[in-house]
Amino acid sequence: MAHLSMLLGLVAEMLAGLLLWWDANDGFVLAAVILHAVSSYYLAQGFWRLLPRRYKLPARRSLSLLFIFLWILPVVGALGLLWSVIGALRRPRSRSSHNVKIFVLPELPFSPPVIFPVPPYSQGALRQIVHFAERPLKRLKAVMATRHMPPREAMIVWSKATRDPVDDVRLLAYAMKDASEKKLAERILALTDALPDIAVRMRNSYHETIAALCWELVYHRLAQGAVREHWLQAARRHMERVLDPLAAKPVLPAAPSRPDGDSWLLYGRILLDSGDLALAVNAFTNAKAGGIDEQKILPWLAEIAFNERKFAEVKRHLAALKRPGEKGSELAQVKVWWGT
Repeated sequence: MAHLSMLLGLVAEMLAGLLLWWDANDGFVLAAVILHAVSSYYLAQGFWRLLPRRYKLPARRSLSLLFIFLWILPVVGALGLLWSVIGALRRPRSRSSHNVKIFVLPELPFSPPVIFPVPPYSQGALRQIVHFAERPLKRLKAVMATRHMPPREAMIVWSKATRDPVDDVRLLAYAMKDASEKKLAERILALTDALPDIAVRMRNSYHETIAALCWELVYHRLAQGAVREHWLQAARRHMERVLDPLAAKPVLPAAPSRPDGDSWLLYGRILLDSGDLALAVNAFTNAKAGGIDEQKILPWLAEIAFNERKFAEVKRHLAALKRPGEKGSELAQVKVWWGT
């Protein structure tokens, strides 16, 4: 059926061409136009029948498009449609794998990334990066690296980062500092709330743990100003309950009721930070009597003597100190300075 329509169309197109070649007056031209329209109609019918079903519908629009194309372009339009339709039918779209992009998933790494047991940068190096690095991303990474450091060392980096001109660096430093403070404060509050329900024989250990956590907030400089004083006084109050629960203050000159040198050492450091130097000396004396090595106590005795302006005692205590201290640490630098 398609071939018959196309044959009729070709015959009509040839007759129209012969009429134009025979004579170009108005009658022949009009007859040629009519024959060309008939040819376009039959050719459109033939090409439409060759089309796949999904291109035939809707039928009226498809036929109209083919007819207009053939009528506007005599001969050329028929040849173009014949080449395109027949060629497309003989060579359908390839579905081979050559037209498909295959992405190979990468294999997992042979070994996990190296995790350093200690941060690759020291506190001083991170502080210099935060202070001098021009790229905000590098300063941000330096602040992130402090999560592996003790809070006391990290606090120096955080303090500098909280004054950074870039918001991301500044907010990250505040967030890490607040997270450390909040973690300790939540533990203190949880232990304090549990105290009334604890057996009497276990309350001393709870008081000592609370005091140690309060002192950690102060020692690591996580609290400042009035908040720092609050935690310092709380640590002192709980330690006094541990050392002499029946009295408002412990009787420091006397030996402790039990040889707990660690408790006296912690209490002495709290008193030293509070400014009660005489009571701190007695606490360190009881710590030594409780079994604490004198080498651990000498730096604190030297600090008390320095605050009392007894510089000869400072030199004597540091001279008796056999702990060299880590190279570059504050203790090592103080010992070298007073030894010269």
